[in-house]
Amino acid sequence: MKTDVIIVGAGPTGLMAANQLARFGIDFIVIDLKSAPTAESRAIAVTARSLEIYQQMGLSDTVLEQGTKINSFNVYSEGERKAEVKIGEIGVGLSDFHFLLAFEQSKNEELLYQNLKSIHKNVLWNTEFLELKEWTDNIEILARYENKPTSISAKYLIACDGAKSPIRHQLNFKFEGGTYENKFFVADVIMNWNLEYDKLIVSPSDKNFCAFFPLKGNKRYRVLGTLPKGYDTKEDVSFQDIGKEILNATRLNIDFEKVHWFSVYKLHHRCVNSFNKGNVYLAGDSAHIHSPAGGQGMNTGLQDAYNIAWKMAFVLKGHAHKRLLDTYNEERLPFAQWLMKFTDRMFSIMSSDNWFIARFRKFFALRLVEIIMSKEAIKPIVFRTVSQITYTYRGKSLSAPYRSKQKLKFRTGDRLPYVSENYYTQFTEPVFHLIHITNQNDKVLENNGMLPFPIKMIKNSINDWERFGVKSELFILVRPDNYIALISDTLNEGILEAYFNACFTNNT
Repeated sequence: MKTDVIIVGAGPTGLMAANQLARFGIDFIVIDLKSAPTAESRAIAVTARSLEIYQQMGLSDTVLEQGTKINSFNVYSEGERKAEVKIGEIGVGLSDFHFLLAFEQSKNEELLYQNLKSIHKNVLWNTEFLELKEWTDNIEILARYENKPTSISAKYLIACDGAKSPIRHQLNFKFEGGTYENKFFVADVIMNWNLEYDKLIVSPSDKNFCAFFPLKGNKRYRVLGTLPKGYDTKEDVSFQDIGKEILNATRLNIDFEKVHWFSVYKLHHRCVNSFNKGNVYLAGDSAHIHSPAGGQGMNTGLQDAYNIAWKMAFVLKGHAHKRLLDTYNEERLPFAQWLMKFTDRMFSIMSSDNWFIARFRKFFALRLVEIIMSKEAIKPIVFRTVSQITYTYRGKSLSAPYRSKQKLKFRTGDRLPYVSENYYTQFTEPVFHLIHITNQNDKVLENNGMLPFPIKMIKNSINDWERFGVKSELFILVRPDNYIALISDTLNEGILEAYFNACFTNNT
């Protein structure tokens, strides 16, 4: 078999990579050892930045319909609420999706898989990756499909094969980090309690940590936490045992009616030191794994796929030099490394059973959260961080030098500012966009040959952009992933040529 791109792994990251490549008309083959999308819920939260990707794909309405809005984040201790944050309020004016949504991994996979099928693409299920035969100039892999060895060749490979990635192991990527001392449990349950069913509740105690995430459906919750001491060496741990410990630790009045899924596991925090070798590119859990703090893992994998897919497509179409692919590692590795440290610090405070940290958590940390989140100026900062909309590629190769005399509140490398409700629906096409901000009644700037490939022109008024510091005419070049490539008060062939000559080409 032969194709342009091989994707190994049909989890959320792999399926997102496939969907993004399909948007650009790139041929691919996806293989996975499973027989179908994941049945267990696993990862839960979908952030605003991920929802904006789904919006660009025309799938956000389905996600909202099938997901559950988490209206507040609450911290409980000894059965009493110590802090509450109204999640639905803190992101207003920053995104169309100013809330946190529970949309389980299984639903993400099913949605992305069905979208592939709707465009007559599929996944080679029950197909095991065996070996990379060639990976420097081209790709050739050996797989087992329908119990027969099969060779698949391509130009590139995206490895989305999970935390135990055979591809990462074969190519000897460094995967540095550590393993949390405690074991953890996770369960999907139906439960009864005297609290509302739309709240995310975290309940740390002196001995362990427990959290409750609302899921779609009547009285459905995801429950996770640290495995109590005494159970960490026990082999056959049941939820019946853990349920009693949850009640003792949280002092919440809960009746666990039914358990749909229960698992005990070790948590790791690790990251590679490079996202690629040769023509192999890692994405998602194969490149970085994190604690569940902040619900960042699955979302980061979706962002990885989003980033590499458009760049790979431009190279394969002849619109860009291969060095464009170097910017994938340049942009995504620093974020993965920062995220690993950020979530590790958060999770260590919430889950550690060290006596000092436990006392700090009980008597100081919870009160500190309440004080901080009562400050109106702090809430948008928290939302921007957790939703990943604040992450920027400033100073990276694809972010041109700043070319404006205006004192703007955004820079090249930033996510395109959220100008108004549904503003991003103008940017659904898989192309670069050029925004011309002006109050003149002239026509939208035409693509007159200055540009190396088709670019969609969009005209906005200065009035719409005033709150971002725009006072006069401005041009903004936006990448296919809605990050800003170039900002300039004027536009001419020299400015565009200087930008596109770095990684792109005039050969269409």
